Amino acid sequence: MTSTGYNEFVLTHVFKNVSNFKEGENDFSDVEEHFDVPWKLYASRRGSCLGLFLHCDKLCKDGDWSIDIDLDIKLMSVKGKIISRSSSHCFPGPDGGIQPKGFGWPNFIEWDQMEKDHKVDDDIFVMAHVKIKKITGINNRKRQFFDETTSDFSDVVLIVEDEKFHVSKLFLARQSSYFTSLFLGDFEEAKKSEISLTGVESEKFQNFLEVLHGEDAINDATVDGILSLADMYDAPTAIRRCEQFMIEKSEKSLKTKLQMSTRYKMKKLQNFCLVKIKTKEDIRSVLPGDLSELDPSVSSHLMHLLASID
Repeated sequence: MTSTGYNEFVLTHVFKNVSNFKEGENDFSDVEEHFDVPWKLYASRRGSCLGLFLHCDKLCKDGDWSIDIDLDIKLMSVKGKIISRSSSHCFPGPDGGIQPKGFGWPNFIEWDQMEKDHKVDDDIFVMAHVKIKKITGINNRKRQFFDETTSDFSDVVLIVEDEKFHVSKLFLARQSSYFTSLFLGDFEEAKKSEISLTGVESEKFQNFLEVLHGEDAINDATVDGILSLADMYDAPTAIRRCEQFMIEKSEKSLKTKLQMSTRYKMKKLQNFCLVKIKTKEDIRSVLPGDLSELDPSVSSHLMHLLASID
């Protein structure tokens, strides 16, 4: 498959404890899936400089494929100073190989300047704007469409970031208390044929709708976005399916799973994680810098467990 034209997305990440970065070691953000391709950001200390990079997490051995992009990475600052670097690149790159590839700037900014102008509480905030110009050789996952071809089975259009989703009011109302109120309550929107939803990304909303319709849209790159919408719209079936995936298939770290179990109130996932924590090393590996990211009962359990281990 070859597709052309601009498809854009933005990645953001707060890199924490940058003073602890070791020479040549990479600190990665979580993976996000955009246009059926997994992406992440990473930062590293390179001599006297801070390096910032975009990483395409697709394996190079997955056939003959390429992605042409325009990339703009910004290092933000609460002081108003922004450092930006822009370039074009083609993944997986000219050197081939098997492993996923990264592209960026090993000397993005001098380390001392970063510490002076951009570091806040030992954290830095990075934003990457990616424009995909051309994709070749990637067979995207077959997706369920919610466009005008489904209009015979829909009675309302939801507009997210200028993209129209043709859906059934009753179906969504059965899945979500938010949509029950929106479509069947006394709101003005209940009478409208088109409704705009704000604060939502169209790609994440597509994945969320697919999960509600029983499609296999959950993976490590999409699960957080789906959960955030399932939580926002109070859709318990979607949360339950995501929780099942996190327990049975996800390769996310135990620390991430435990934090997500707190964020989205997934008790089964929480218990699944706690059973696997048995040693002091296990406990240290899952404790976040801010204990408020864990359920208080979990923090208490871990502290008692740590005290009980010889």
